[in-house]
Amino acid sequence: MNRFIMLSAVASLLCSGSITAQAKEQGAGKHWVLNLVGSGAMYESTVPDIDGDGHDDAAICFDVELHDAKNRRQVGTATDCLSNVTPVGTGIALTGTTYFHLPQGTLVTRGNTTVQPVLHNTMTPSGQTVTHITGASGTGNAILWGSNRFDGAMGTVRLSGMVDMTNFAGNPGDPIAFDCLFVIDLY
Repeated sequence: MNRFIMLSAVASLLCSGSITAQAKEQGAGKHWVLNLVGSGAMYESTVPDIDGDGHDDAAICFDVELHDAKNRRQVGTATDCLSNVTPVGTGIALTGTTYFHLPQGTLVTRGNTTVQPVLHNTMTPSGQTVTHITGASGTGNAILWGSNRFDGAMGTVRLSGMVDMTNFAGNPGDPIAFDCLFVIDLY
């Protein structure tokens, strides 16, 4: 009986090693679901060139915590920078440049983002009032650059988020509260 248990354990270990190797070959570790969450005070900064003139562009930025969406543990910080902010009807169109600061390195993404007022009273799961829903997605490469593990990375990024702009008037120091999910697929 002990021999059978020992053989079963060895077979399980061999299979799990094979499954792990197969998963790595199929891109495991390249699908990230990150939750940019918390309140950040606005400050002015610049982001890498948006308009193709070779110069960095103006942005307003916010620093907040970054959590793994699966287990809700903090895995780093994020800097969300907004440029080309343009009112459109009751909403806002903007260019979002987001810096994900993780232990594995920094990953910088960019997307054309839509921000619309909520139509129903909306709250985050933690009880934060939400004034706007935000989103962005695309099929092309949304990675600007990365460092360490993300050096040379390419991939798609999808944003689905909620923000509270109750206390935001557009002045340095004004806060926005974020609860935004980023789905990043590296290829």
